[in-house]
Order: sequence, then structure tokens, then C-alpha cells
Amino acid sequence: MLPPNSFQGKAVFITGGGTGLGKGMTTLLSSLGAQCVIASRKIDVLKATAEQISSQTGNKVHAIQCDVRDPEMVQNTVTEMIKVVGYPDIVINNAAGNFISPTERLSPNAWKTITDIVLNGTAFVTLEVGKHLIKAKKEGILVACREEGRHGASQVPPSDLEAFSL
Repeated sequence: MLPPNSFQGKAVFITGGGTGLGKGMTTLLSSLGAQCVIASRKIDVLKATAEQISSQTGNKVHAIQCDVRDPEMVQNTVTEMIKVVGYPDIVINNAAGNFISPTERLSPNAWKTITDIVLNGTAFVTLEVGKHLIKAKKEGILVACREEGRHGASQVPPSDLEAFSL
């Protein structure tokens, strides 16, 4: 679909990069030459994904553990990412926490978990990267991803929060 090396020399930061859509986007972007950094809470999953994609594409993928709900951890992750690959050209906010359930059946704790990851996490990452890009007088592209899945949006309406977090 895209010419080889379309993302050569571009740094891409992907939250929720260890599985699902994040893993798929990382694989594609890495195969097109991007220097990818993936982040999520589960470092063992991240490392396995980074190794798999790196060997598949011949392009090193970096893994950094990060819980996007924690602003201090986000700050440290962004700082480390910049040390590893430089300022990101693209940030993909893909971290998610959803329960396949009608909204009226969600507990208050489930709702809080979802909003902390999807809404606050997206905001924390976007704000932290933005501060670094502004200070360095760099440009970048920020993307928020959401998947409504095979169950339809009526089963995962909290996902829509991410679209509003930007």
C-alpha cells in the first residue's frame, strides 16, 4: 500500500503497542522504516512483541513499560523515549481499557479504570509529548485510536471518551 521506507527516519511512539491494534500498527510502521517505541503496563508482553517485530522487519523496536494512568510514569517514559529515538514524529495513543458490557452494567470501578486509561492516559501522553515538542520547537502528529470491535459501539461506549480527550 505504501512505498518501502515511507517512514524511514521517523520516530513513532505507540501506547498499547504490545498487542492488538498497537502491535499491528507497530509492525506496519516498522516494516516501512519507522523507529518505533512501544509502551504498556506489561513489560514481558512488550519485550516479546518488540523482539518479534524487530526480527520480522529487521528494524529495532524499543519497549518501555508505562502505565498511562500515572503522569509521573508517562513523564519518565517520554523522557526515555526521546533519549532512545529522539523526538517523536508520530504519537499513537492506543492504550485502552474496556469491558465488553452494556454501559448500564459497568460498575463505578470499571468506569473509573476505563476513563483513567482512555481519557486521562491519552491526555497525559499528549500533554507530556506536546510540552517536549513545543520546548524543542518540533512538530509532530498525535493520533488517538479507538476500536468499537465486533460487538458494536453500544457495548463499549467508554471508548468514545478517547476521541474527546484531545
